[in-house]
Amino acid sequence: MILSNPLGLLGLLAVPVLILIYIIKNRYTEKTVPATYLWTLSERFLRKRIPISRIVGILSLILQILAVVFASFALAQPVFVLRGAAGSYCFVLDGSGSMNLSEGGVTRFETGKARIRDIISDTAKGSSYTLVYVGEGTDLVFERVADREHALKLLADTEPSSMHNDMTDALGVAQEQFNADPSLNVYLVTDKTYAQTENVTVISVLPEAENYAVSGVEYRSEAGGLVVSGNVISYASAQTLHVRVYLDGAAEPAGSAEAEAEANVFAPFRITLADVDEFRELRVALAETDGLPLDNEQIVFNVEYENASRILLVSEFPFYIEAAIRATGNTQVETVTPAQYREGGYDLYVFDNCVPEELPRDGAVWFFNPHASLAGTGFNFQGDDVPRRPAAYSASSASTVQSLLKGTSLREFELAGYVKCGLSGKFSTLAVCDGNPIIFAGANTYGNREVVFAFDLHDSAPFTLSGDCAMLFSNLLGYSFPAVIDRANYYCGDVLGINVVAGCENLMVTSPKGKKSYPDTSVAVSEYTLSEAGVYTVTMTMSDRSERVFRVFAALPEEERIPAAEELSFVLLGERGNVRADGYYDDLLYLFVILAVLAVADFGVYCYEQYQLR
Repeated sequence: MILSNPLGLLGLLAVPVLILIYIIKNRYTEKTVPATYLWTLSERFLRKRIPISRIVGILSLILQILAVVFASFALAQPVFVLRGAAGSYCFVLDGSGSMNLSEGGVTRFETGKARIRDIISDTAKGSSYTLVYVGEGTDLVFERVADREHALKLLADTEPSSMHNDMTDALGVAQEQFNADPSLNVYLVTDKTYAQTENVTVISVLPEAENYAVSGVEYRSEAGGLVVSGNVISYASAQTLHVRVYLDGAAEPAGSAEAEAEANVFAPFRITLADVDEFRELRVALAETDGLPLDNEQIVFNVEYENASRILLVSEFPFYIEAAIRATGNTQVETVTPAQYREGGYDLYVFDNCVPEELPRDGAVWFFNPHASLAGTGFNFQGDDVPRRPAAYSASSASTVQSLLKGTSLREFELAGYVKCGLSGKFSTLAVCDGNPIIFAGANTYGNREVVFAFDLHDSAPFTLSGDCAMLFSNLLGYSFPAVIDRANYYCGDVLGINVVAGCENLMVTSPKGKKSYPDTSVAVSEYTLSEAGVYTVTMTMSDRSERVFRVFAALPEEERIPAAEELSFVLLGERGNVRADGYYDDLLYLFVILAVLAVADFGVYCYEQYQLR
């Protein structure tokens, strides 16, 4: 035994003090009373009880001496050394998606943490603990921590992910720990089964639980409606599964179907939604409940709807331009006359045969046949050239020019006339006439993309009605506000690419659990790893403080849906040692319990003595 605070034994000096007090204390107080027969009888009675009172007094002294002794030892803080009782422990905790599967309301992950907690709690103080967590990646949560309570707190803070991760990196970390300490006790806590293990104890958290899943959801438009198809599966046993389809957040299903699913075999389903030709959100869910809800539904978002843009067309005669825009993109077009024009809240401003007093700041801008210069546009008006002229596309090999002219015939075309424009900004010329740029694109001083057609589309019907014009409009719409997201359906672990469009000042990604992240907006494409199953919300704040909101769905990886996936091996190379450290026991609770018992006993003796002396 070791005393952490030996000075606490000075409290034993109180023992002789107690004995001295017991010896010299006056037990009786003399009083003058009438000498009566009854009083004499009382004195005789008391004299007969004096031996008992002396025994009670001695007992009280003994209890007080014992209380002082135990209090002194408590102050000295004794530590009992337990030879060879402590060890070193390393836990590899599987936090992959399948660990979310529950049985009786308790997930595999919580069961695994409870098993680790029990092992740590049963070890002697002086042991060391290491936790390797395999979730979104492989993390060394703590390493050789001797504080048992601190290790348990860090363990409690871990949460399961929705991703698929193999144990390769975790095996490497565990091997490094084992190489440093061959006596290390390594525990692998997982719901996977391993064909081969060595120098590791596998703690299986694999309950018998049902798991159903829906996957591979697709849709297509056919005559009479929208056809939704996909697959369902029952991993544990054959089941009749009921599939329901919900549109745009509706509480009631728009369609349903039954699928006979054999055990561990995909069963197809097909549902026709009559008279449905467009949607924003399509949710396919199983009516049955199981132990892993994360794979019981799949949500498909309409990417075109998510990327839809608002366009303001300012024109006295908008027919040609409006028809061309509507035919080539997923857009919402609003038309006004030049006199009705007001800036604000649009992704693209199109000015046909007019120029505003000020350049819009909150969106891309197109000009058709501009007859005046405008500050910030990057071009200046130099006059009209009325005679009919042949025009030619640019032969530049620049990537921007090639992408904007993609799909066009590149043949010459006739114009009734054009406007001469000088370029003061950095623009890419797409077509020229007499050496003058007549179609060019670039960025204005506000950082927004700008396209100029230096001629009147109404006077150039052969070009306006050609396939080249439609292709140019499609390419230029994509250039003016590229799709923020290319697709809306992923698996956990995939990387979401977010196109940072002009005018974007801030990006915020909200995960299914409500975690907010702010990807970099200084790059053309910002990347974000999807680590949780469910719906992510991407909020893009523009320069005018308006917001564009997009949603994507991340499904649980199919590898994590199988109740009992089998891995190859988890083998730690090397010869196992048997060196154990000394543990210790320093729990003073038992001393305080004894002190409390002695104090209660002494108080009881005191009460008894007072009762006898009444």
